[in-house]
Amino acid sequence: MNIKNIKYYLLGLGIGCGFVATTVSCSDYLDLKPLNDVVLENYWTKKSDVTSVLMGCYESLYSEDCVTRMGLWGEARSDNMVIGVSTSQELEQLVKEDILPSNSYCNWASFYQTINRCNIVIHYAPQVQELDPNYTLTEMKANVAEATFIRSLCYFYLIRTFRDVPFTREPSIDDTQNYQIPATGFDTILGYLIEDLEAVKGDAQLYFRKPNPDKMQESAERDNTARVTKPAVYALLADLYLWQGNWDKCVECCNYVIDFKQNEFENLKRRLQNDVYLFNDIPLLMEQVNNTSGNAYNAIFGEGNSFESLFELTFDQTLNTDNRNGFVGNFYANTSGNQLSNGRLAPFDEFYGDLPLKSTDLFNAGDCRAYESIYQAGTTQYYIAKYAATRVSINSSASQSSWKPTYSWRSTNYAHWIIYRLTDVMLMKAEALIEQGNNNFEDAFALINAVSKRAVNSFAPGSGEVLKYADYKDSKEDMEKLVMDERHRELLFEGKRWYDLLRVARRTGNTKDLATTVTKKQLTNVSGIQIKLANPNALYLPYYRNELKVNPYLKQNPAYNTGDDADLEKN
Repeated sequence: MNIKNIKYYLLGLGIGCGFVATTVSCSDYLDLKPLNDVVLENYWTKKSDVTSVLMGCYESLYSEDCVTRMGLWGEARSDNMVIGVSTSQELEQLVKEDILPSNSYCNWASFYQTINRCNIVIHYAPQVQELDPNYTLTEMKANVAEATFIRSLCYFYLIRTFRDVPFTREPSIDDTQNYQIPATGFDTILGYLIEDLEAVKGDAQLYFRKPNPDKMQESAERDNTARVTKPAVYALLADLYLWQGNWDKCVECCNYVIDFKQNEFENLKRRLQNDVYLFNDIPLLMEQVNNTSGNAYNAIFGEGNSFESLFELTFDQTLNTDNRNGFVGNFYANTSGNQLSNGRLAPFDEFYGDLPLKSTDLFNAGDCRAYESIYQAGTTQYYIAKYAATRVSINSSASQSSWKPTYSWRSTNYAHWIIYRLTDVMLMKAEALIEQGNNNFEDAFALINAVSKRAVNSFAPGSGEVLKYADYKDSKEDMEKLVMDERHRELLFEGKRWYDLLRVARRTGNTKDLATTVTKKQLTNVSGIQIKLANPNALYLPYYRNELKVNPYLKQNPAYNTGDDADLEKN
């Protein structure tokens, strides 16, 4: 079933928590009455029943509540974003580290709704396979692998945001089940997610539609990136192992993804030759060549479902006008002609500064990503361009000091949302190699430099390259900073930055660097925020106050345990 054609396939059954409003708490939906027995007997009998509910898992993941939180949880508290105009009080509190348990952005209900849909698919699919002769074992395992990926991804967001959260693999289908459960620890859940994905990684489909080497097939690209494939499973596994500190397994999973893309490039070389180039032997979309082809931004963020994509949430206005990218909607209020108006979120202006006249602390003046990510309007106004622009054109034949990018803006926020893409995996591998020791520094640098070379239009060795191995090779600390800086540049505004800073803080046991980094954007109460973030508990969001009311086993994060929350826990 083509993910692009998802409608409301659940036939009004209200499967599990599937159609519960997002204002309902996790515990509320887990306590819903079970499905009518007659409905259950009549429903879970054929292949289409499973695929319909599986499409409901995707639909739930695509919800505005989910996507908005994916972005805000990974970006708002980082050094990337400041408040823009017409910002809500709750969003401003999130950006300014003035977070209360009553803040609705701490509401995790949409993620648990998605998890429960996945639990239902995983529970019923094997039973249906025994009943329906047209539903093969291979198809069933592939469906379970998709649901397992989506469930694992949701839990991964939850533990990185809240640390310890309620964890269950059981679906809400039986009124004898008790879903008022205590939180499970971060490391324990991380281990469960790895265990679950390792069990199904071989079952996921490699392709939903095999790309044609002779011509472009938008439908094939979309089907293979908007649904969970085997490379997407390996990308998530690599991320989980990176957080676990299992460097060998992280590298192994990254190698699978990189090898897959290298083989795919060889098979599709005829139709990709004008757009894809080998950077240190890894195929990446070129930035801009003579203003005619190879613009990586336009393919990855403007059109979406690009060659480099591994898994992204695809929004299509022609199919579903109600479902939009809620996070990107914060980047701009409206567009008019060649102008972009400021939205509720804005970039930290020091990243752009005096470009292109001189480099900033983050970007080299010749780095295309600076102009593709941030739009300068006037002298001192900066807006988020990434995802807001459908196309960005940079006159690379002109003198660099006179670069004047031109943009085509989205009028509505139907931008796709990328979860994993190839350069993300390359930099995961580089990070793991660095942590393995200095024997792997050169290999790690080659990966980082490949990403950098693409961004500055450097094709031949030594031609305009920004990074030099000699500047980093003698220091693990310098190599660690290099890979984190490159992730910062490459994945700016993609929901990754706060989690990257958090991962390093967890690894080192030191919150000082994180606190110093994220408070650079703050105009007031800098020392107060740094003191607050010195407490490791404060790196995670508080449990939403409504959850404490309905789940007596849930204990508030001590960094946010106000008198009111303490009273709730006693009751």
